[in-house]
Amino acid sequence: MAVAPQSAAAQLYEESSHSEVQLEGYDYVRLNVGNAYQTMHFLRNSFGFTPVAYSGLETGARDQVSYVLGQGSIRVIVTSPLDPSGSIAEEIKVHGDAVKEIAFTVKDAAQAFHQALLSGACPVAEPLVQEDQSGSVVVASVQACGDLIHSFVQRANYRGLFLPEYRAIPGGDPVNFDHLLELDHIALSFPPGELDRSVEAYKAVLGLEVAHEENIVTQYSAMNSKVVQNSSGTVRFPMMEPGQGQRKSQIEEYLKYNHGPGVQHLAFSCKDIVQTVRAFGDAGVEFLKTPQAYYDVLTARVGSIHQDVEVLRGLNVLVDRDEWGHLLQIFTKPISGRPTLFFELIQREGARGFGSGNIRALFDAVEREQRIRGNL
Repeated sequence: MAVAPQSAAAQLYEESSHSEVQLEGYDYVRLNVGNAYQTMHFLRNSFGFTPVAYSGLETGARDQVSYVLGQGSIRVIVTSPLDPSGSIAEEIKVHGDAVKEIAFTVKDAAQAFHQALLSGACPVAEPLVQEDQSGSVVVASVQACGDLIHSFVQRANYRGLFLPEYRAIPGGDPVNFDHLLELDHIALSFPPGELDRSVEAYKAVLGLEVAHEENIVTQYSAMNSKVVQNSSGTVRFPMMEPGQGQRKSQIEEYLKYNHGPGVQHLAFSCKDIVQTVRAFGDAGVEFLKTPQAYYDVLTARVGSIHQDVEVLRGLNVLVDRDEWGHLLQIFTKPISGRPTLFFELIQREGARGFGSGNIRALFDAVEREQRIRGNL
């Protein structure tokens, strides 16, 4: 592996154009975790991800070990520190297992980085060219909220498996199911009063636009939310802050145990949510329970759907409809010891929304879990 010297990176920076950042889609999501090897097996055995690449001492990385997993077009990296005094170890101590990096595929990483800085972003890593026998990749990063970073990845000239510093994992065959298609959206949680400022920052730095706005109030808690996305809808961020409520909301619980803003959940689209939930459930995945009364009025609320409502009731799958169609969704319980990061499964039948009609049902379900944990 060869990394371009600083002068080459600086040249890329200086030659970049000044047009708006154009994000093609999510490239990968990186989680910092306490045990990357163990988390890799958890994602493989419980969610059907296939381990495809590895970086560690054997590949020249001296301070961390990483595994890349794939399913559909989704790429997830799990990274653990080898140095207990380094920044990765410190962030895991603060946040627990959490999303550290969201990377976007772009045509020109240097241009995206330069434009982000012109729009007010703070630099993390200037554009660097990484090369091996499969070609070259350019990667640059800027700071997002909290310890989260966003990276721009230019890989048009690369034919390798993932990135030059990674090598293939032999025998990384998929488990007996392969249900997930793509990363549908990534939800971010912010402290009270920071939603509007954060939305404006994402609009300025990443060229996103507000596509939806929703304020939710339940018996106990409240939430304000906006969705920002790119023009093609391949990058979508529901963004949330706690509203005024009688008790602590799920957003406040997340902020407390994550010790600041960050990624609350990753949403994966799937081919058939019924088959997916059954397969993941058989593999040990725990999903949030939905009040049975929800299904008694489901048809009246969303109209006729071709899925069997009684099957959805038995699996706790939620349904919502917008002017374009309907969607089905379900949420896992937190995937680590802290009540922070969780996954969503979503099947879109034409719908473009995010299940706003289900948010109250989700809040009710999460509040039951909070009550069990003594955090409501």
